[in-house]
Amino acid sequence: MIELSLFQTGAVDIVRSAFMPWVKGAARDEKVRSPVWSALLRTPEGNILFDTGLHPVHIDRPEATFGPNPNMSIVMQPQDAVVARLAALGVRPDDIVIVVNSHLHFDHAGNNGAFPKATFIVQGEHLAFAKGKPNFPGVYWDIPDLTYIPVAGRTRVAPGVEVVPTPGHAPGHQSLVVDLAETGRVVLCGDAAFTRENLERDVIRAQDEAAAKGSLALIRSLVKDDLDRVFTSHDAASWSQWKHSPETYR
Repeated sequence: MIELSLFQTGAVDIVRSAFMPWVKGAARDEKVRSPVWSALLRTPEGNILFDTGLHPVHIDRPEATFGPNPNMSIVMQPQDAVVARLAALGVRPDDIVIVVNSHLHFDHAGNNGAFPKATFIVQGEHLAFAKGKPNFPGVYWDIPDLTYIPVAGRTRVAPGVEVVPTPGHAPGHQSLVVDLAETGRVVLCGDAAFTRENLERDVIRAQDEAAAKGSLALIRSLVKDDLDRVFTSHDAASWSQWKHSPETYR
């Protein structure tokens, strides 16, 4: 049986319009505190980690990666570091067999360097796209000691666990589909869907909005429009409703 645990790995104070392009007027620039999270899957084939969250350098220096930004600021506590979150569950970095990165932005791959013994599953298209680009800081993920497996398209990671391409936010972005015995199929979206409203309204701000809308449709189809089984990336309202570690989904 697979057990899924969700835990917060920081937060971002960001203007509403970044995730919700339908917001109008003064509310566009209002900031909302949005979670950054990772997930642990305990499977018969070993522990799988989905995304590695923010690097702990942001605890003391929130502007460490991109400097001051009037539209976004990082909020992180010591307990938010992914290694600390895993330790609370009795899991060490070396106990992680596979890391699945939805993509390589700094809030989703910021702690990749903490898992030198893991195998990293990333779409090959995304690895090629992200390498050398300033908005995908390589200091957090382009590390010689790490082993990346570039995959192409839908790929089985373990029994009941599959990566599915969901481009739009970035080329080669992927989501993780997990078939749980009791809960049923769930989708861990990464930034293919920031909020539940992105899926409900079929609107999202993205680099390639046509591809992004196709990804929203795919996510909805994977769960037959049961959005309670979709875990979006930065949705404060939804986060408050989900189970958090040490509680699990099975």
